[in-house]
Amino acid sequence: MLRTFIAAGLLVASSLPLAAQEKLVWAASTTDNGATLAFGAPESDHVMLTFTCNTGNTMVLVSSMIGSKGLKANDPARILLSAGKVKKEFPGKAVANEMTSAVDVEGGGKFDDVKAVLAAGKVLTVEVKGAKQPIALTGAPEAYAEFDKACRG
Repeated sequence: MLRTFIAAGLLVASSLPLAAQEKLVWAASTTDNGATLAFGAPESDHVMLTFTCNTGNTMVLVSSMIGSKGLKANDPARILLSAGKVKKEFPGKAVANEMTSAVDVEGGGKFDDVKAVLAAGKVLTVEVKGAKQPIALTGAPEAYAEFDKACRG
């Protein structure tokens, strides 16, 4: 009887974090002059990574919202994206995130570098100073196709 009670308690306790977690997905959105590819929770402000382009421009703004350690707003910084054997670095700067009080990182890079890293494996690792976050690439190819079409015009 005691074992059943303990097992039931553990089952309930272990399922609580799962109920509170948001499902994060890849999604693209378009505007009149470009597009954004994002990994985050639909219909919320919880986003970990975005890529933003202007139509016809070969450069992309990469924004990491995983926080950092040891950076202050406007410090030089970089985002390192890796998947499989492909690693790409996007130099930029630290930016204050007013919603979370964290210091995030924005960097710029070539459109083709984003394409290469997103196609290189099943898991994308986002790394900035003091923070590292794996992101599943499930659903990324479909969202990327929409992003690509809007960016290239």
